[in-house]
Amino acid sequence: MSDGVFVPHRRFDWIDIAKGVGILSVMLVHSVIPAINAITVHLSSFTIPLFFVLTGLTYSNEKHRHDFRALLRTRGQQFMVPYFILYVIMMLLFAVLAPYVDTYLTPNQLLFWFVYGSGPPDSVTHLWFLPVLFFGFSVFVILDHVLKDQPHWARYPLFAFLPLLAIWIQALFSPALVPWHLNAILISATFVLIGNEIRWIRGLKSWRTKRPSVDLVLAMLLGACLIVVSQLNGFTDLAVDKLGASVWLYLVTGTLGSIIVFIVSSYLTDLPERARSGALILGRNSQEIYEFHPLTFFIPAGIFVLLGLPLEPSLLLWLARFTVAVFVSIPSVLLVVNRFSVTQFIFKGYITDTSGQQTEESASESSSASATEP
Repeated sequence: MSDGVFVPHRRFDWIDIAKGVGILSVMLVHSVIPAINAITVHLSSFTIPLFFVLTGLTYSNEKHRHDFRALLRTRGQQFMVPYFILYVIMMLLFAVLAPYVDTYLTPNQLLFWFVYGSGPPDSVTHLWFLPVLFFGFSVFVILDHVLKDQPHWARYPLFAFLPLLAIWIQALFSPALVPWHLNAILISATFVLIGNEIRWIRGLKSWRTKRPSVDLVLAMLLGACLIVVSQLNGFTDLAVDKLGASVWLYLVTGTLGSIIVFIVSSYLTDLPERARSGALILGRNSQEIYEFHPLTFFIPAGIFVLLGLPLEPSLLLWLARFTVAVFVSIPSVLLVVNRFSVTQFIFKGYITDTSGQQTEESASESSSASATEP
């Protein structure tokens, strides 16, 4: 990923821009929660599923279904290495600060939830997404390998079986959280399957047609459906097993929202050069930005305390958190995380050389069509 201002055009730029739209949506949701309102209800209905769908969309079945082990190794390196390192760093910080700061969890409690693989119930860290994406993708890849010699329709029962299994597992552990997000992994695998089905139907071509007016009407109709269905389903948070009123409605909103983002992103490729390059940089660094951005939330909180402003949920606090997250996370990733070998390994799971090429096998299908990070 180049740190330069301008990024050359590529055929699948709309995919990277979709990732950029997705990570901005994630940062906005994280800036507003724990408040439950129209922003969090509607955006939470598709922001996380978007990345699962993109993962399936960019998966090359023909390339990997006969030998998927190398792919899973590189994806495991890409997601699980940052997960374990960042979680261990967090536990060490809690251990060091515990005698001096009133932390919301003791080091022993944090260690318990780390081993449990889920939780704590009211304070799940954003790192939950990394293993859920990896293991959900792994479930999909293994199923794709098993069904490689079967007709395409043989995968269709999975669209019902995987969510039903997820519901059963969640009911089995309720009211406790499901260990290691086993139910979320199955939901993730379902969305990956949906994304791969979209690839089978229409490939990776842009969602922009020769009739912009038709695209606009379609996006508006899908948006109206998304608002209605997400309102019916309510707030969703896969990290704490909140699927809304129905897992089936969640699958619908996740798919609708993803398609809307794809249509919008296909048009955003025509942004002015500087804006387009910024959108591409945002999308191509989405994993590192996702991992880094919660650290920035301490900045507006500290400023509010110094100014004597209340920390209760408010529009001012939400705007401050989102603005700081965007304008601190992105430069920090480009100027710090991507420049030093140690930080690259912590946040990416691999190290790039001075030319920006990975020193290990890439975890992407291609540099322009990878979407398996948030």
